[in-house]
Amino acid sequence: MIRRAFTLLEVILVIFIIGLILGFVYPDLERMLQSRRMEESAEQLRSLIIMTRSRAMRDGIKYRIQFPGTPDPLDKHAEKEIDIPFETLQPEVFRQDRPLEFPDSFVKVEEEWATQEFLKPGVRCVATYYGTNFDETPGTPIVGPPITEGKWEFVSLTFNPDGTCDHLTFRLTDLPADVEPMSIQPTRVLDLIVDGRTGQTWFQRAFTVEEKEIMEEYGASPILHMDFNSPDPITEENILMIHIDGQGVPTKRAKKSEE
Repeated sequence: MIRRAFTLLEVILVIFIIGLILGFVYPDLERMLQSRRMEESAEQLRSLIIMTRSRAMRDGIKYRIQFPGTPDPLDKHAEKEIDIPFETLQPEVFRQDRPLEFPDSFVKVEEEWATQEFLKPGVRCVATYYGTNFDETPGTPIVGPPITEGKWEFVSLTFNPDGTCDHLTFRLTDLPADVEPMSIQPTRVLDLIVDGRTGQTWFQRAFTVEEKEIMEEYGASPILHMDFNSPDPITEENILMIHIDGQGVPTKRAKKSEE
């Protein structure tokens, strides 16, 4: 049976069609990969938090997680604000080595579970701070601590032997430090939040100024208690479904002005 070979024109046509398809698909694929890289970093950091909390409860001593450059949490006079990192830095784990004689003495944990690369290349932790922060930063479309160059607060996450800790937020981004502030996309910034009482940990993308205003208008809490990284903007049409109550059931809430 005679097989006809492809002509040069046919090969060029196939390559052209594939190029057109990739041209349409690539932007969406790139956004998906970027989002996944951020979420994987948040998930791996969450795994470290869960493991560290478990070790503190198992060993009956304090453990803490912090990023390089974080001021000594036991030094009351240390400046909590440091330069926002320009590169990927991995979290470090410390534990009490002589809790009875010297309760303020901590040593770095060098075991394999604590020394892995938890943040993907290009992902930076730009702030760790107590509580949550949804303040507006002039010149940026999102709320919360800045992710560009400058200084911001960095504190340690310390677990007590009973598993409790301070309510704390890690702010992560895969954007470079010299990004144009007004071009920041909310899904490129994730807040990993730790509930100090229960140990619950979740990540949620940064909110825009407009989304914050809608939440305030409807009395919806910006603390979602669930993983949330949807690229869809929060609007008056979907705010009632996005806001979740303590039992995980969509809750209808009237505008404050109507209450």
